[in-house]
Amino acid sequence: MVAVNAAVSLLAAEQQSAGGSLIIFLPIMALLVYMMIVPQRKQKKKQEEMLRALTVGDDVVTSGGIHGTVTFLEDNVAHVLVDTDVVIRVTKTALTRLTPAADDEPTIDVTDATEVPDHAEKSAKKASKK
Repeated sequence: MVAVNAAVSLLAAEQQSAGGSLIIFLPIMALLVYMMIVPQRKQKKKQEEMLRALTVGDDVVTSGGIHGTVTFLEDNVAHVLVDTDVVIRVTKTALTRLTPAADDEPTIDVTDATEVPDHAEKSAKKASKK
């Protein structure tokens, strides 16, 4: 009988400690979730601000690590000059950061940024043929 009483009292003690540990566990989990979500929101907001401020002539880095200069902007697409006469079209969200312009890289004349460049017209013609 003593063994049964000891087992019952041990079981009751475990149930009380489980409730106490739950009270400690929930705030810790909430803190961890908060610490993961807040930095992600800040980073996303910073990325959106960078994309809104993006202009022709900005030096950028893509998510794939390609460095280039923005030559033309569409709604969701940016044309990026990566080498002499080599322009790639990337989704704006793939542009991860702006970089300071290097002195040894060729500069782009952006005086008439409203005019559609030749490579943009060629890309549009190719897309319409498909």
